[in-house]
Amino acid sequence: MADKDKLTYWQLRAVRNEQKAHDDANEKVEIITRAYLRAQRYLGDQVNDIYKRYFDNGNYTAAQAEEIMNTAVSPTELVTLRALAKNVTDVESKKQVTDYLSALAAKGRITRLEELQAKSYIAVKQAASVEIEHSTGLYTKVIQDAWNQAAAEKIIGDVTKDVQLYEKGYVAELDKAKRQIRIADPETGKEITTVSAVPEKKVTEFKQLSTRYVKQALNEQWHGKNYSQRIWNNTDKLADRLQELFTAQQMSGMSEREMAQAIEKEFGAGIYNAKRLIRTEANYFHNKIKLDSWKERGVEEYQLVAVLDKRTSQICRHMDGKVFKVKDAEVGTDYPPLHPNCRTVAVIHFANSLYTGTRNANNPNTGKKFKINQDATYRDWERMINE
Repeated sequence: MADKDKLTYWQLRAVRNEQKAHDDANEKVEIITRAYLRAQRYLGDQVNDIYKRYFDNGNYTAAQAEEIMNTAVSPTELVTLRALAKNVTDVESKKQVTDYLSALAAKGRITRLEELQAKSYIAVKQAASVEIEHSTGLYTKVIQDAWNQAAAEKIIGDVTKDVQLYEKGYVAELDKAKRQIRIADPETGKEITTVSAVPEKKVTEFKQLSTRYVKQALNEQWHGKNYSQRIWNNTDKLADRLQELFTAQQMSGMSEREMAQAIEKEFGAGIYNAKRLIRTEANYFHNKIKLDSWKERGVEEYQLVAVLDKRTSQICRHMDGKVFKVKDAEVGTDYPPLHPNCRTVAVIHFANSLYTGTRNANNPNTGKKFKINQDATYRDWERMINE
């Protein structure tokens, strides 16, 4: 960043608030991960039962495995599957499971293989329900916090953007006759600037967000989907990959241990996708809602601030410190998230701000944090840790 682009106190506060959203996301990640692991354990137990009951000696051909897995199960097993489906709470996921089981029931005969595949589908959709529930709660909070933060930035920034009130020890005095706040240097008495003590119009920045607005924001698509659709899509793919494991050919060619490892691998990929999604979406909502708020309040420019560590992507290294027009902002191009797992944050930019200060940076060589000037870019940080 150039000297004229140094971060103000309120910009630094915005970065810290984004970090809080990131930390809140990590708390939800733990809950969602546990849901996926529960589904993994359940499915692993179901597969182990089949191996122990039918494939215990390990000496079986693909034809024998196919015969075993194509054996019809008791009609009461459909009742068991429907009882299992009651734990799917998300409306759309429940509809998907209901449609799945209805199609299965219409066949009139359910094989052992189809039963196992149905259990895998339901288990994954149970995890999807947990993911949607906790993601929705997180994003709702992020939306409300981001809106209020943007309001505070604009109101206070308008008053303080041209003066170093706290750093320089300037004194604010109220001139009742002129209805102004006079900012003066206490040593010389020289007037620095004045601020109107009466707003030109009623301040409405801290109005409560309507439920309709929050719902609309949650349902808004970016890059073709909203977060719920991405969860449904990700869990559909996970269910498909698991069902591909449960074929006579696969089961005849894999030991019980190998099958358990294959299931663990697929759920590991599912957990990774869930983590990446919730962190990326939290970043999206945090920054997108601020952008909407800035547009409503007439903010003209914003600045990108990247996290300074070795995990910072090439694109975020390049974009760190750059200033853009609010009216031209485009998510994924010049506005975060710039990529999955993006940690870059957009902060309000006042062109005439003179605030100085520092921000935290990580030194991967020592594992310790250190202070770096607000105007330092990713390249500056990189040079410092390599000196």
